[in-house]
This record gives sequence, structure tokens and C-alpha cells, in this order.
Amino acid sequence: MSKLWSDPASRLQLIIRQMSGIAVLFATAAAILNKGLYWQVIICLAGVYLLYNMFLCWRQDKPHLQEFVVNVALCAGLTVAGAAYSNVLYQLLLMRMVLRVGRDRAMRLTLVIAVVFIAAQLAAAHVNTVAFWLEIVYTVISFAMLSFTAVYMRNVVERQFKNEGQIAELMKENARHYELAHTDQLTGLLNHRAYLEKTATLPQYVLLIVDIDHFKQLNDAHGHLFGDHVLEMVGRMIRMSIRSKDMAFRYGGEEFALVLPGTSLELGLKIAERLRFQVSNCDFIHHGQHVKITISIGVSHKNPEIACQDAFNEADSALYRAKRQGRNQCAVY
Repeated sequence: MSKLWSDPASRLQLIIRQMSGIAVLFATAAAILNKGLYWQVIICLAGVYLLYNMFLCWRQDKPHLQEFVVNVALCAGLTVAGAAYSNVLYQLLLMRMVLRVGRDRAMRLTLVIAVVFIAAQLAAAHVNTVAFWLEIVYTVISFAMLSFTAVYMRNVVERQFKNEGQIAELMKENARHYELAHTDQLTGLLNHRAYLEKTATLPQYVLLIVDIDHFKQLNDAHGHLFGDHVLEMVGRMIRMSIRSKDMAFRYGGEEFALVLPGTSLELGLKIAERLRFQVSNCDFIHHGQHVKITISIGVSHKNPEIACQDAFNEADSALYRAKRQGRNQCAVY
């Protein structure tokens, strides 16, 4: 089964493994061009190294002990055969394995690779000169520095990954608090605060102010629990009556506001009449008794020349006219 790598350190390991495949191609090219004593052996070992590591890349397997043992053996074989750039393969292998295991086992990995490299170099060398040992010492020091760098990189990317996760959680938490602060918990509609924010920059819309008729008497006669049920049901019908671009708010108490952007006054009135009809024909039952619920709606049109508060006052004025005329009706300012 392929394993998907989600954290930055793991993705970096995959990149370094791919770089190892590129590095071994240079060793192959050098062997073909120079044609030394064991150039055919180098080509065979390089081919095995390339195929094995590309297979691991295709599988997206994370570095493991078997990969380490196989690659160390292949690197040692290439060193003994006199392959150019073989020390680069050790370094890339060390980096991706340290990125995998972290600081605790980095020193042991470094020592194992250094011992294998030195043994392979001694097996390949015919003359042990001072320059030969200086090169070995330099390479071992580079192994240690690379190991330290890989540990540092792992710590950095893990810290960054953790910080990104914390930032994402914080943003999610802030979004949740924002939603709670702008949503009416009973009806699920936006609240008065959200109404003030969202209408402040809208230049043009039709505004519907909806009020449940005789709501105080309803609470007195049937109790506040039933009143809450009525508010919840009316809020649900409002959500079902508007379009995706429209906005619905529980303005306060038994009063709702519907903002219909890009809508004509005639269409706004049709939407208001449809909502009024749905509510007046809905069965509200309390203890087996059918309770008649109606709403009155005031409609106004907000254009760029009118302030938001003025548009609200106009819709509110139309609402009171609808109530004076007998309720359960819509009125346009």
C-alpha cells in the first residue's frame, strides 16, 4: 500500500531520494566516459541503485531499515569499484535517513555510514597517502555536518508544521466564534449584529421586515416554549423562501429582516406574499390544538441615494401600516 506523506519533513525525504537517483546517473556517465577497470560493475551497481530507489519513490514508502541496508551496501560496492561521486550517495542517504529517525539516532547512523565509507575506501585504495587520509577525514567531517544540518532541518520543518497547524486551528476557532457572534442560536439565521455589518456596504437591495402577529398574546396563551417553536418554524420557512444570494436575519424578538440584493420591488413583494401565504397555511399544533399563526411584512427598496437606516425605517413604516390594516398582509412603502 502506498503511504501518502503529509508532513514537510517526509516530503523532503522523498525529494532527497529522487536527488539520489540523479546523482547515480552522473556516476554512471563518468564510468562510461572513463571506462576504468571496473566500469561495467559500476554500471550494473548504479542500475540496481537507480531502479531500487525509483521503485521506492513510486511506492512512496517512507525510509526504513531495509532501504538503509540495501543502499549502504550498494554505495560500498560503488566505492570499492572506484565509482566517481559515490561519496555524494552516502551523504544523500544519510540526510534522508536522519530526517526520518531524528536527533536520537542521527549519531549512530553517521557512525555506521562513516565506518562503511572508510572500509570501502581502504578496500579500493592501492596507496594510503596523506592526501588519501585527508580526503577521508574531510568526508567524515562532512557526514557529521550533514547529519547536524538534517537534524536542524527536521526541527525547523516540524516546528513550522506545528505552527501552521496551530494557526489553522486558531483560524477555525475564530471562524467558529465569529459565526456564534453573528448567528441566532434559536432559528439559525443571522442576527442583528450581522445585519448591521452586511448591509453597511450594500448599495441596492429590497428589504423585507417580517413580524409575527400577536406574538405576545401567543406566548401568554401557550407558553414561551411554544413561542420558541413558532420562531424556529418561521425561521425555517424564511430560509426555504429565499434565494442563495439573499440574506435572512432575526432582527430581534419576533421580528425578522430579509435582504434581497439585485431584486426589483415587484419581485420582492412576490417573495413576501409567498412567505406570508406559507406561514398562514402552516399547521402549528400545541397539545393537539391547531394554532393559527400569521405574519405581517413591510417592504422597501434601498438604492444608493438612501441610507441603510432610512431603508429600514421605510420598511418598518410599511410594516406598521400592514398591521393597522388588519395584519396577515404585506405593505410596500
